[in-house]
Amino acid sequence: MEKLWTMREAAAALGVTERDVEQLVREGKLTGYQLGGQFLRFRPSQVESLKGQIAFRRQVGRPAQDTSRTWLNRVKDFLYFHDFYIVSGALLALLMVYLMVSG
Repeated sequence: MEKLWTMREAAAALGVTERDVEQLVREGKLTGYQLGGQFLRFRPSQVESLKGQIAFRRQVGRPAQDTSRTWLNRVKDFLYFHDFYIVSGALLALLMVYLMVSG
């Protein structure tokens, strides 16, 4: 199974902004798959086929987004998508420490 792309990756592949990608989904020109009820993901094959069909306006004064992924971007994405689990785990750990200390 192919890895699904994030909104940022789809926008970078198409050379447009993330807002443009959202517009394409609303117009039904690109299929977005929701994960967790809010995170859109895209099949790379669908994005690439759309790239050949539609001409996009270029952003004046703004270069196309860089497709290279730095470790900092990966950490930010990880924290963004897993923040609920990190906070929940920390609260459970604090609760367990409190219960052990209090007796």
